[in-house]
Amino acid sequence: MTSSPATGARSGQRPHVVERALELARTGLYRARWDISRALEKEGYTIADVSHLDGPSMSRTLTTLCRQARRPKAAA
Repeated sequence: MTSSPATGARSGQRPHVVERALELARTGLYRARWDISRALEKEGYTIADVSHLDGPSMSRTLTTLCRQARRPKAAA
C-alpha cells in the first residue's frame, strides 16, 4: 500500500484520530478542540476514538494550533 502525502495514512485507511485532529486544527476552520471533536464525529470517528483528545495537554495543543492558524498573516 502507498502512503498519502497529506496524512501519512495508507491508501484506504483513514489517519489516526490524533493525527487527523492536528490536521484539522491547522486548517484555521476551527476555534477549539470541541469544534474539532464534532467534525471528527461527522467524519465517522467514534466517541471512543475522539476520547483520545480529552486530556488537558491535547486539548491545549489543539486550541493553540487553532488560534495560530486563525491568526491573520502579516503582510510580506
